[in-house]
Amino acid sequence: MSKGDKRQIVPGLIMIVVGIVFLLGNFGALDLDWEVLWTWILIVMGVIFWLGFVFDRSKDGLIMPGTILLTIGVLFNISVRYDWASLDRLWPFFILAPAFGFYAMYFFGKRDRGILVPAVILTIIGTIFLMGSIPVLKYIWPLLLIGAGVLVLTRPGSGNNNGEQ
Repeated sequence: MSKGDKRQIVPGLIMIVVGIVFLLGNFGALDLDWEVLWTWILIVMGVIFWLGFVFDRSKDGLIMPGTILLTIGVLFNISVRYDWASLDRLWPFFILAPAFGFYAMYFFGKRDRGILVPAVILTIIGTIFLMGSIPVLKYIWPLLLIGAGVLVLTRPGSGNNNGEQ
């Protein structure tokens, strides 16, 4: 079997399995709950992207869409199960999903530091919105910010604790 033939095995098998599942669903042999199934399709697609990378490490560009699809698929799966009520608090994960993808590309890919810039920016924005959307966290993050400010002002060399007035 040539290298080109091996590349066609996985997509071919996936299509056969998906076709069998849907055919069994059409005949009533499987109870396919479309309300939840579509979220699992996103998750499986994310896993397929990741498997593409795992089997060929030179294709680190597959990490980003795989991570985004996994994150959003899990987010939608949670939302579908709880009548979408949780999405009003979890929506910042739409901003964090590409950040997770950038981090994954950095840690599993070529470790290009330039990838960390958008990752950190998206993480900060997403985390701020996430902390504001979860009732308990909206009180904690300002306290953490105040604590960080106090640490910055009282650290050695800040000018406030070395005898200068």
